[in-house]
Amino acid sequence: MITNTPQNEFWFHVADQTDIPIAGEVDKSLDLDKLAKLFKDFSENRDKEKFLFSAINSDIDLIDILRTLVGVSDKRMYLELSYLFAKTKSKSSPEKNVLGGSFYELNKHPLDYFKNLVKSSNRELASESANLIAKYLIDKGLVGIVNAMSKLSNQEIEILIEKLVLTKEVQQAEAKRRGHGAEFELAKLLHSLGCKIFPEERYTKSIGARDPNVDSQTFEIMKKEKGKTWSFDLIITDNGTPRVFIQSLIHTSDPGQYGVNKSDETVQIKRDLNNHNSKGGVKKELWGLVDGVGFSENKRDTIDKMLTEFDCFIQMKTLYKAGLQLHKLGMVKIKAILFDESVYTPEMIKALFVKYGSADIKLLSKNEKIEGVAIRAGSAILIV
Repeated sequence: MITNTPQNEFWFHVADQTDIPIAGEVDKSLDLDKLAKLFKDFSENRDKEKFLFSAINSDIDLIDILRTLVGVSDKRMYLELSYLFAKTKSKSSPEKNVLGGSFYELNKHPLDYFKNLVKSSNRELASESANLIAKYLIDKGLVGIVNAMSKLSNQEIEILIEKLVLTKEVQQAEAKRRGHGAEFELAKLLHSLGCKIFPEERYTKSIGARDPNVDSQTFEIMKKEKGKTWSFDLIITDNGTPRVFIQSLIHTSDPGQYGVNKSDETVQIKRDLNNHNSKGGVKKELWGLVDGVGFSENKRDTIDKMLTEFDCFIQMKTLYKAGLQLHKLGMVKIKAILFDESVYTPEMIKALFVKYGSADIKLLSKNEKIEGVAIRAGSAILIV
């Protein structure tokens, strides 16, 4: 039975990575014309290493392409360059590093910081910076990689870049944006149902909205304060009062220690919320927007621990549960629901409706119609 355990529900509905939308756009382009010219010029020069030093000195923006060829991410490169520059002595002031700083500290800098050093009006700093960056890439095996790729046709280069370089390059960025994409879909649904949410602009902006924080005792919205607040991705308000607190945890790859820590946090939040609710007043709920095959890496310490803590857990395929639960809370009015019969058997539909439906909501079959506005919500349509 699909509703026998929360785990049954979760794993039946779990979304493949491609089922979770990506918020915004991830740049998947490289300047292939510039790359082709680099390969051509490289093949025509006898001193390959010297040529690459010269090429990087002449156009420091090349490193955005070259780092991908040696399999180095933006973050890994800027951290390693931060270390390299901090530990390299300045030729003019050996008691300091090339950045003019102390050897007793290490500060990280973004990749653009190092590119700007090469463009500096300080010629000594610019030259030394370019040489350090070029040496870093060459030590990663750049000469051999460029030598091999320079023998390929432009069409072959394009295929390799697309399949081997860009796919790896955008995976991490896409993983982060998929979490935002799922939150955006839920926020849009809540807005369509007439709910008031916080942050208010969350249904119009897929990324950029700051997570709201609440007092861990009163569950009133306030500024973040370590040890005194809990952070959420969305809050549903009822006549201006926070009523439903939503954690979003989307893992398309191994959740790692972060996922374990967040699941422990979920347990602590529910404990605090139960304590708050025990003092009377309108009951407040903790919901989870949880999805992704990554949870299969460590079920026991992540998803299994959380599912029983949530008053309602939602996935991309079960967004309709948000509407049904809000109906039970008296915050929205759902007239009817039509489950996707290509996803569910009649037995599954009955079980899900018994668990999440209400007596005043009509369970529709495929050929039935009812007056109202139809809203797609995962693997079902809500009629309001």
